[in-house]
Amino acid sequence: MSSYRILIVDDEPIIRLGLQRTIPWEKYQIEKVEIACDGLDAIRKIDGLGGIDLVLSDVRMPNMDGLQLASYLHKNHPQTKTMLISGYDEFAYAKKAIQSGVKDYLLKPVDINELESKVNSLVKELEAEQHVKNKTRQKEIRNIIFQQIYHFPEETISVNRYPDIKIYPFISTLKYDKKINQLSEQGLTFFNQQWKDTINQATEMLGFDAVSIFVHRNQLLTCLIQPIDSQTNPIEVAELITHKHSFSFIWSDSVINVTDLKAKYNQLKTIHNYLPLIREQDVIFSNYQMDRSDMQAYPYEIERELIETLFRRKPLQHNQVEKWITTLFDYFRRHSFLLQEVQDVCNHMLKVIMKEYEALLGEISVKLDCHFLNDVDLFLYNSYSSIQYLFEQDLELIMKKLAHHKLEKADWLIKQAERYINEYFRTTIKVQEVADVINVSSNYFSTLFKQKTGENFNEYVNKLRVEEAKSLLINTPFKVSEISNQVGFQEYKYFVSVFKKFSGLTPTNYRKLTAIE
Repeated sequence: MSSYRILIVDDEPIIRLGLQRTIPWEKYQIEKVEIACDGLDAIRKIDGLGGIDLVLSDVRMPNMDGLQLASYLHKNHPQTKTMLISGYDEFAYAKKAIQSGVKDYLLKPVDINELESKVNSLVKELEAEQHVKNKTRQKEIRNIIFQQIYHFPEETISVNRYPDIKIYPFISTLKYDKKINQLSEQGLTFFNQQWKDTINQATEMLGFDAVSIFVHRNQLLTCLIQPIDSQTNPIEVAELITHKHSFSFIWSDSVINVTDLKAKYNQLKTIHNYLPLIREQDVIFSNYQMDRSDMQAYPYEIERELIETLFRRKPLQHNQVEKWITTLFDYFRRHSFLLQEVQDVCNHMLKVIMKEYEALLGEISVKLDCHFLNDVDLFLYNSYSSIQYLFEQDLELIMKKLAHHKLEKADWLIKQAERYINEYFRTTIKVQEVADVINVSSNYFSTLFKQKTGENFNEYVNKLRVEEAKSLLINTPFKVSEISNQVGFQEYKYFVSVFKKFSGLTPTNYRKLTAIE
């Protein structure tokens, strides 16, 4: 409830002091009663106070009378309510007083009951005006906050109108809840309104006006509006609210100017990445920095195990995949991975799996609508468990797709071998080397390779080398002997023999023929 100040102006000390001390001003929410001996004295005190709410003044006074004072206040302090005490009871006087902005006047001798009644009416008028002013101010502050978040044109509301605005922003969010996220649009609207009401009621009980905006379906940005004369530390408010509600909170580390909200909001969003690492009782602030001693190394060994599980082991068992997923997410927890880091690893692993899928089955990845082949909404899926849930769905989709294909272990081995050969055929690659890569004996590999490709190992490698040599002969000025070395032949004569076998021409004649064309 607001409190007000009144100034009593009269040139007679007895009347001044009598009005100051005999009336129970506190009954009418007036906490401070000032006195002045004439209009000039009143102006000095009002200007020194930066304005005053009510003035009760006699009319007849030396230096400056009550009407002159009322006229000054009407022009320079229009928010001040002025009431005059006069011995005149004439229409012309009343008209002049009204023109000077006088709200009411009393005839002498003053009836105390009447005076109290009129003061009470003026206080109620002040309250009504203050209520409208507060509503207007809050609405405009809300608009300024919206401008900062949604980049509305600056001309809508100028922040210069409220240079004193200090706010304390924070984000409340819920851990992913499958039931909540399955609500209808109407149900979600109702739930979000309850959420907003819960936060606003909590801040109101602590004496703050607040503006709350859903910046995401799972993020409520609340800005506490810091009263100019407030002694409450909003950071203490953070701890009080955190321990009373089940939301996760990200708090600003300081009170800020409303014009700095955009930068602070971006900082709050960044800290959202750390939520899985924070214990339920912790208060996390925007200047939070985590000391992670361990390097967040990519889990290559776990990835290799997944590929083995999906493509090499027969039959494919769901419990093997579930065990692997548990191992992966235990790794994330143990090494304090941030949300974005978890998403990046899952995204990379899905791409590796799809590459294997395409190489083996010749199908393109877009046929599988996997979560992690797109960006996952980390503001919604904001915990390890919720991201694990999505990753399990992706792998389940892949497993169902693989179940429709008769995939032999031998097929997978040869695809792996072909990929390796295509990368290293320019070197002195040997059968044993490739056999070691796919973890089989050289004899078994040679037999299997011939069976699956229709060519023996040397024929396959030499064909790749000849095709590469053709390209170099056409597109580069290198000597034939240099090209021989570049494509993996150690002996020039052998290169010429192999080239002629596959193309029907020597390398030199091939270059001449293609040059003429």
